[in-house]
Amino acid sequence: MIHLTIDTLVTFLMLYIILKHRKEAEKFYSQSRSEWEARQKYEKTLEQRLDNHHVLSKSNKTCFIGVGGGGCNIIQDMAEIDNRHKFIHLNSDSQALQLKTSKHKLLLGFDKKAGLGCGGKAQCGKDLVNDDVKTKLLALTKDEKIVYVVATLGGGVGSGATPEIVEYLKTLDKEIVVFAIMPFTFEGKMKASVAVNSISKIRSSIENVVIIKNDDLILNCNPTSGNREIFKMTSNIIYKRIADGI
Repeated sequence: MIHLTIDTLVTFLMLYIILKHRKEAEKFYSQSRSEWEARQKYEKTLEQRLDNHHVLSKSNKTCFIGVGGGGCNIIQDMAEIDNRHKFIHLNSDSQALQLKTSKHKLLLGFDKKAGLGCGGKAQCGKDLVNDDVKTKLLALTKDEKIVYVVATLGGGVGSGATPEIVEYLKTLDKEIVVFAIMPFTFEGKMKASVAVNSISKIRSSIENVVIIKNDDLILNCNPTSGNREIFKMTSNIIYKRIADGI
């Protein structure tokens, strides 16, 4: 019979733990390496596609318009990915607009809202797209043939202003694609209803509407991810859709 002392048992236990962690570490490293290589390959491919898109867009004159707080945040992140295009920020919140790095900013309805938001009221967002806004929008997009409009729906400016902006751009004979981001389910049925109604109005003007659901995005996020991380993920998805030809 083999008699093992406590010290010997502890030593064996420590060796077992070390070997086990080493195998797990090697496995983790191997997986991480594979994931890193796949990510590098994906980013390189995406970069090549974006370069091809940029070459094409130089002749087609492309710009991106972010409507409302969420839309502006998303195209801000897009500009950090590829700042070779024109990015136009439209919002009624003057403080939020000032934080954007783009030189193309359009404050909506300062005479009505004094630089404040719409408080989630879609009718307010709709009313802010007046003739003055349209005149300025015409000047900002006069050289562009393709316009990508990005908006998070369910709130005031994004839901209310986007259909009006799209309808106006359509009269300028431009090719328009709208990326509409739907609210989370936990935000309630009211926001979902506002978003669906907004999409219906947008589709009455154009057919090219790409719907992105926040619920789907959050499934691929870290549980601790905040709005900024989700906006960045949305930016990547939009650019990938564009690079893939929508």
